[in-house]
Amino acid sequence: MNILFEGVNGSGKTTLINEFRKVLEEKNIPFNYISDLETDTPLNPVLKQMFSESVFLQMGNNFKTSLFESLVLAADHHYIQEMHRNDKGITLYDRDFISVLAYQKDIIKQDYPEDWEDFYSAFRKIMLYHLKKIDILCYVSVPTEENIKRTELRDNRLFSEEEKKTLYALKTNMEEEITSYCAKHKVLLLRLDGRENATENVKKIIAGIKQLHKDKSPKVDETDRGKDMEL
Repeated sequence: MNILFEGVNGSGKTTLINEFRKVLEEKNIPFNYISDLETDTPLNPVLKQMFSESVFLQMGNNFKTSLFESLVLAADHHYIQEMHRNDKGITLYDRDFISVLAYQKDIIKQDYPEDWEDFYSAFRKIMLYHLKKIDILCYVSVPTEENIKRTELRDNRLFSEEEKKTLYALKTNMEEEITSYCAKHKVLLLRLDGRENATENVKKIIAGIKQLHKDKSPKVDETDRGKDMEL
């Protein structure tokens, strides 16, 4: 069972994932945890330098085009996906293709104002190509002003007006992509308030897993059923 967690910076996503992991460990339920920033791939050195340039991955002196950036992120996404495509049990993805698409869409618009739609359409097809099965998508959100406040406090820095504008845009992009993808592919979407107690949100995730089993959804791999039902 693949569970994706999506949400912009400061949404409470990481806190929720950590609480859910703790519950799984306490119940001795095996799981895999995949973070787009922590998973070791051949592209890690490039990604680290890209992230050091800006909180939003916008290009600095060394990486000047979103074409380069987008293709590096797509390659990293597919590398991680193929590493874990055949994992058994529960696999938790801390950010995945939704985040990449949301972050890059606005940057591509800025870099290629005349034909951004062509580039973005091609990039999106690459990201979604042979995509792994997704059972549950947990979208963790708070008001955008709270995202900014939390991120500034966490990173001990102030957002520029341009960064605030980018954050609003990428959050819109993320919500549009999540709604569209889950509706089209019949993925269970859990909209979770990041201001709510993490323990309560974990209960909602567990309820979602049990509901999938109850409905005997074809999206749930039969080999995963035994352990998941012990939640």
